[in-house]
Amino acid sequence: MKKILLSIGVVLSAAAANAQVDTLTEFFTGTPTIYGVAPADGGGYVAGNNGYGDLTKMQLFDGTHGVNGGGSITSLLLWAPIKTDAGTGGSFRAVIWANNAGAPGAELGSVTIPLSQVDTVATNTMVAEAAVGYNVAANFASAIAIPANGEFWAGVVLPTTAGDTISLVTNTANDFADATTHTGEFWSDNTFHTFGDAANWNLLIAIAAFPVVNFQVGLTENEIVASVYPNPASDVLNINLKANATSVSIISMDGKVVSTQNVTSNTVAVDLSTVLAGAYIYEIVAENGVVIRNTFVKK
Repeated sequence: MKKILLSIGVVLSAAAANAQVDTLTEFFTGTPTIYGVAPADGGGYVAGNNGYGDLTKMQLFDGTHGVNGGGSITSLLLWAPIKTDAGTGGSFRAVIWANNAGAPGAELGSVTIPLSQVDTVATNTMVAEAAVGYNVAANFASAIAIPANGEFWAGVVLPTTAGDTISLVTNTANDFADATTHTGEFWSDNTFHTFGDAANWNLLIAIAAFPVVNFQVGLTENEIVASVYPNPASDVLNINLKANATSVSIISMDGKVVSTQNVTSNTVAVDLSTVLAGAYIYEIVAENGVVIRNTFVKK
């Protein structure tokens, strides 16, 4: 085994919440944990920056782990309770990659997250589906189409500025048997390795990276939703449809319904004046029963 583990630190477990959105969390079971690296090997974290100079951490999603059809990826929820910010404007990236024969291929989309915006206060941890925690909601500027083969990697490109670090949460050893194929990283030499590889961490764990997806059901989104604007929005979110809607709901990223209004129109102006700033999901129910979900940001 190439890398030596130092310690296990159990982090905050989040309380349960009602799930309202399609967030892929089912693979993440067991006790939320932080694994450290021995000081002799440079210190740091298994699922974050460390003395080995790892570049990325990512999770594979496919038909065995949550992907049940075509659609789009609208955001990526991350649980990164540990960071070191040198205060020089450092950042990291949340990324979706295509799957290329069992390894991450081309980047399909990404969003840059300034370290200064990562809130690591435990009591501010939010809750996604299956009662898993997250403190970063990375919302993609445009929804990312799920590849035709139904497979993609989701994770982070770690910060590279001197003095900047983050670490994602993992579950506990042996809680994720598919870590030999579905949890991975790029080393400092740009070679790809899985967490379950005996020549790497030799750990059967998953990382806390949870894609928010909008699976297609019946008609495609483009056949129903003409436009949703502006995004980010201030006081009003305008929704123009090609078919009448019956209801529009605003949902927080932890699955709580912030507002719902019944409508019988193909044009809706959603009042956001009392909604706090942050990332949300709009949910539109069309008159034919099709449900459309996507993300937006309230300024």
